[in-house]
Amino acid sequence: MSRASWSTFGKHGCATLFGADGEALLKLDGFARRDRETLGAALKDRGVALSDVEFCSSGVNRGKHSFEDGQRLVVRQTAPGEGKEPKRLFDIDLSKVSQCVLPAGVGKQAGEQKEVTMQFDDKAAPDDHQLVELRLYIPPGSRSYAEDEEEDDDDAGEAARVHAKIMEYSKLTSVTGTQLAQFGAEDGAFLLPRGRYAVEMYGDFFRMHGNMYDYKINFADVERFILLPRTDDVHYAFIIALDKPIRQGQQRYGHLVWQLKKGDKAITVNLSEAELAERYGAGSGLKPELAGPLYQLVARVFKVLSGKKVFTTGKFRSNDDRHAVNCSVKASTGQLYPLERSFVFVHKPTLVLRFEDVASVEFERFSGYGQGSATKNFDLKVSMRSVGGDPPKDHSFTSIERAEYKPLLEFLTSKGLKIRNLQETAARATNAAKEALGIGSDDDDDDDAGPAARGGESNDEDSPDEDYEDAGAPASDDDDDDDDDDDGDDGSDDEAPKIAKKPKKEAAEPKPKKRKAEPKKEKAEPKKKRKKKDPNAPKGKSSAYIMFGNAKRAEVKEQHPDFSLGDIGRELGKRWKELTDDDKKPYVELATADAERYDREMAAYKAKQQAEGAGGDDGSDDE
Repeated sequence: MSRASWSTFGKHGCATLFGADGEALLKLDGFARRDRETLGAALKDRGVALSDVEFCSSGVNRGKHSFEDGQRLVVRQTAPGEGKEPKRLFDIDLSKVSQCVLPAGVGKQAGEQKEVTMQFDDKAAPDDHQLVELRLYIPPGSRSYAEDEEEDDDDAGEAARVHAKIMEYSKLTSVTGTQLAQFGAEDGAFLLPRGRYAVEMYGDFFRMHGNMYDYKINFADVERFILLPRTDDVHYAFIIALDKPIRQGQQRYGHLVWQLKKGDKAITVNLSEAELAERYGAGSGLKPELAGPLYQLVARVFKVLSGKKVFTTGKFRSNDDRHAVNCSVKASTGQLYPLERSFVFVHKPTLVLRFEDVASVEFERFSGYGQGSATKNFDLKVSMRSVGGDPPKDHSFTSIERAEYKPLLEFLTSKGLKIRNLQETAARATNAAKEALGIGSDDDDDDDAGPAARGGESNDEDSPDEDYEDAGAPASDDDDDDDDDDDGDDGSDDEAPKIAKKPKKEAAEPKPKKRKAEPKKEKAEPKKKRKKKDPNAPKGKSSAYIMFGNAKRAEVKEQHPDFSLGDIGRELGKRWKELTDDDKKPYVELATADAERYDREMAAYKAKQQAEGAGGDDGSDDE
């Protein structure tokens, strides 16, 4: 210990002990002000001087910055007053910085950058308070810590120079260990967090290097890896489930989704065959030179270096022989993958629901708009158990095509999951299918109820941890038998033998049959002729929903180019229903302003009509 400092905050004091290299060894809080003399005398006996460091607590947040002791950023007052030493505003230990970014582009083309954002390690307990983000506004042209440096980089600006210094002192760009393999940013894009990152592989961790953010993730913080084929038949999704989410601004990411192409690639592992065999075993599958499909190389390298399993798809097959079904979670569309031990939804939000945590599943009627969609789609509700004292949650996967009902029902039954409305759902699906074919809604055919109604057996097996090299096993259960040969009818009722009646003695005159009184047809009232609208009349006022539809219609068309006009209207109505009152506020304000515009124009229109003697009909109520 070389020195110590004393700072006062309100009624309490803080002591900081520094080592010989200037690094802060220990911070002690909670002293009373009177303890300063006692602590100073005790340190003086050991040859350590206790100096006073004053912080400004008046709320001033503007000052000059400097880098001290090779690891601290200090901001002091700019004008403390005549004869006074500038007080400190901030004293930041840069070793605690986890991210440092420039929020926007740097350079003359994007304008000179003015802000630097620092993020800090979030290691506090849930009930504790901790600084997690700090933004520094640096006016253009300021030169605080490097006034003697030659200004040879005019394009960067002071914010860029501060950013470079923080990155250097915080050692965010420095790593320890030998880089074993690398995947370039052009090999695939990350969907979560969005962007392109170069991935560098090391013995105990991997590093993601992007244009703005860098992440260092230890393999010990990874829960599992999941490899899934996308339904576009072009990409694979490699999901990295984290125990400790990474943070980008205010957003936390517990799952990293890396979208990889199916193309081939060759990579180099910077270890000899003897070193690979010594570290990871002779049968690890790693070689100094690897070649093959990109997604297989990524899965193999992550599996071997981390020692963790890579889970992939199992026996489930959809109606079109894929491993997933298309659905939506709230307003986001994606794919639901029923794996051997979990549900996985890709990609926003990415959900991994283990079967052991699922309390029950329930098939529901389609909750969207329109009668046509109600007969073509259904929803799947997954209810979770209460884990760790947290309240149970429900996840609804909506807009699933009705053709996917039977594959899903058979798969969930085989896994032994509790299906709440099993019989009701099966009967409803059978009746709806028969009504669509014009057969009727008889309930005597139980084959369409699936194996659950017949008592399906569970064939739960362990999912292979690296199944991505298999071409895919065929679907195992195909109960599509149609037992339609049990009709007992051998002809129509007209062919049944008739019983002969005895002739009557006297033939009675036939009585005329009484005709049933036909209901009197009500005369249709003549349709009222609609008055022609005056082209000079003001345009009608629009509601908040109409304003929302006008703003979002183009977006829906772009996301769903195959939607009809009715589908677009239903999608807009669904999104409007999911908005909160705060989200609807801008459209309500637009509707209010439009109503005021309508009232003004209508008043002017009526005044003009009266002046021209056109009568009192304003023609405005026809709309």
